[in-house]
Amino acid sequence: MVNSATMKYLLLLAVLPLLAQTPKDPVWDAYQTWQTEHQNLDYKAQSQSLLEVSAKWVAQWPGSQFAWEQRREALVRTRSSDAELWKQVGENIIRLYPPHAGAPMIAYDWVAAGVNVKDAEALLTAELAWQDSEAQLPEPAAPTLKDLLEAANRSARVFGPLCTLTSAQIQLQEYAAARSTIARVRQWLDTDFKRFYDPDPLSAFPDYQAKYWQLSGKLAEAEKRNADALAYYHELIANPYYRREYGAGILQHTRPLWDKMGGTDSGWAVFSAAPPLPPGVPSGNPGVPFLPWHALNYKLPPMDLPAFALARATNHSFEGKSTVVYLWATWCGPCWSSLPAVQALYDQTKDRKDLQVITLSIDDDIEKLIAFMKEKKYTFPVAVGKAYVDSFLPQAAPGQVWIVDRTGSVRLQRAENQFRGIEKAFTDELLYKLNQVAAK
Repeated sequence: MVNSATMKYLLLLAVLPLLAQTPKDPVWDAYQTWQTEHQNLDYKAQSQSLLEVSAKWVAQWPGSQFAWEQRREALVRTRSSDAELWKQVGENIIRLYPPHAGAPMIAYDWVAAGVNVKDAEALLTAELAWQDSEAQLPEPAAPTLKDLLEAANRSARVFGPLCTLTSAQIQLQEYAAARSTIARVRQWLDTDFKRFYDPDPLSAFPDYQAKYWQLSGKLAEAEKRNADALAYYHELIANPYYRREYGAGILQHTRPLWDKMGGTDSGWAVFSAAPPLPPGVPSGNPGVPFLPWHALNYKLPPMDLPAFALARATNHSFEGKSTVVYLWATWCGPCWSSLPAVQALYDQTKDRKDLQVITLSIDDDIEKLIAFMKEKKYTFPVAVGKAYVDSFLPQAAPGQVWIVDRTGSVRLQRAENQFRGIEKAFTDELLYKLNQVAAK
């Protein structure tokens, strides 16, 4: 019942991303060679080969984080249930990662594999205690955009560990503890989630709200409360947002339970029916999640920036229009795959009086930026403002999107575009969010 696409995003919030490797790491070179030599193998054979070669890498280079990451990847790909191997990998990743970065991920691995579950429970309990202490940090009197996003991410980091802890407690048959943890999941959804995130069910339900029903159903099944379990699972089955993202998996899990309860085929047809998405809601790329948006009300500081396709970019540039702002740089490789969609969205909205697209470049080299725009034949507006962005969002990650309202306030923010290379899915969603903000 734990969907890997969902948990990848939850873990993105709960732990630090895997650190980038440099060519100086000998394991990186060894991995590149191995990948070239084994690229024609099928998935199963390639996974088995990685399991074997990664054992040699961690033995030869025990201080390499990348070596242990590949060892972990091999265990995931081969669906290993070897408790000792998982223990070895987990202890070394926790050792080599920054504090509080590796433990939630390793605990999730152990619980998903059904090994070292009691150890996973201890890791998660300690991690949540630390998260609780971090959540008590006072907020600045005049928060910057960075402060607002950090507060949201601090809060969200508890969600993944809470879900994993519930699963661990169910496996350990600690049902009273599991009920308590599920109650805390519900409390977070009803308080911090509503405070920090846009409530649009397109992005909120599959990755957040649905977790409460999944965990409640798992606990009910474990306690032989099958009627309750069906009721909880029905919240997923009959929800078009969940079905759009996760398809028939929940049906395959639930149908045997329905049959066990004496349900008929005709009853199942009624029970398992789901309506279509509401009119106007984008379908995206089925199976690929719509990531949630931070909900904000951050007034952009005074702005007066040089720009292309605009006289200058000032706060007046936002008046009367809802605006997509795409933050990027020519040196940001992942941004390149999103820029064609940004251009397409600009082409769709350039004659609108209520919607617009303005990109914000954090390049230092303006001549390089001009050359890049000409080479790619991009015509969308570009404001140039690294120092400006650094004043309220230092060390800003390019690739993020803001939706700015007609008063010049950032109302929605997301750190990345998950529809890279799928132009229509990206533009449809942004138009949908623009119209939502405009309606408010």
